[in-house]
Amino acid sequence: MLKVIFLALLLLFKSAPSYSTEIPEGRLITDDEIEGALTSWLQEIFTVAGISLKPQVFLLVDSSVNAGATFGGQIIVFTGLILKCKDVTELLGVLAHESGHIAGAHSARQGAAENEALIPALASTILGGAAALATGNSAPLAAGAAGGMHAYERMLLRYSRSQEETADSAALKYMQLLGWPTSGLASFLNSLNNSYTGQIDPYTSTHPLSEDRCAKVLLYQQSLSKESTPTKSLESYEAKFKRIKAKIKGFMEQPQKVLRDFPSTDTSIAARYGRSIALYRLGRTAEALAIIDGLLKEIPNDPHFLELKGQIYFETGKVKDAVVCYRASVKQRPHAPTLNILLAHSLIESSPIRNPEELEEAIRALKLTLDKDPENVFAWRLLAGAYGKNGQTDFSAGALAEEAWIKGDVSMAKAQAKKAINCSNLSIAKRAQDILNQTDPKPVKQ
Repeated sequence: MLKVIFLALLLLFKSAPSYSTEIPEGRLITDDEIEGALTSWLQEIFTVAGISLKPQVFLLVDSSVNAGATFGGQIIVFTGLILKCKDVTELLGVLAHESGHIAGAHSARQGAAENEALIPALASTILGGAAALATGNSAPLAAGAAGGMHAYERMLLRYSRSQEETADSAALKYMQLLGWPTSGLASFLNSLNNSYTGQIDPYTSTHPLSEDRCAKVLLYQQSLSKESTPTKSLESYEAKFKRIKAKIKGFMEQPQKVLRDFPSTDTSIAARYGRSIALYRLGRTAEALAIIDGLLKEIPNDPHFLELKGQIYFETGKVKDAVVCYRASVKQRPHAPTLNILLAHSLIESSPIRNPEELEEAIRALKLTLDKDPENVFAWRLLAGAYGKNGQTDFSAGALAEEAWIKGDVSMAKAQAKKAINCSNLSIAKRAQDILNQTDPKPVKQ
């Protein structure tokens, strides 16, 4: 039930990443770079684990050190977990551990009552996200009510100690098969033990931690290290990890703290990345752009640096400059849904009057996103705006009907579907009829 009804919907109510101010905890966010890294690492783990599912990552803004695996290959990663990990081996160890839960079908073995207890919290998040995204505001990434997500956090799939030990063993096995260092999980668990202050840590409450469990992981890791399996270099993984960790710090922590952690004397890519984000959040855009330009000179056409540059331009009113950056970013990652939404939004806002060529480009970008994620409510809202600005009112009504239907606003969906029922596009007209058939027992004649 969670997979079909709620966790799938959580993703739908995420919009483009745009946070010039501090993001409240308990929000789900979407970020192509962070999700891409986590998903690619999980896919490698899923492959050796024999998990046929495609991994789906949900990124939750929360300083708690936590993660959870649910049904259908879905894994929730708290931003606090990424910030807690000292290096990529620790994060890979946790991801492998959560994959062990999926391979062992541990979620399916939890009582139905526990899963149902999550529904009110998730529903609260969904409704909050829908209300915020209905405004079409590009700034905050609204994805729900913090109260609901905190309730969810407290309930997040508490496993038994035996399941934890099974997942630990599976994780170490997966890492060995991949040729990854197996020390990360043991290091992470020991780090939690060493930092224990007597208060209940979310990770230890959802993933029971004990000295015995830590010792078993360490012994298993030591036994594996004696074998002759070659260890794969994780240099590129570590570089990517440092980037996403710096990005999270830049957006989630106080800007002044970020600048202290990443002083100007630190010329590493990750440090400059985090520093540029902090400067941007402080309104020091010229300095932020100068750093990004330096990064792009070093790594030309990096889609994520271009995305950040486009975001700064968009949020400072230089929308046409944002379009240039987003176009260049999408060129490097043409099928990235988030980047296409950002490009479309900037194209729609770039001209106060109708510009058919740019509007058609925006429509193409949004259709590409909706082909992959047909229930993305924010994409439907933007598509309605693009059609409306392009003078295609019946097309716009069809998009608004779809948006309202996903949000559960039946009366609005019905009203817009009636406007779209005679659309010249047969697929839109048919979809409008489908919506009306589900809201009105009397068939509507065309």
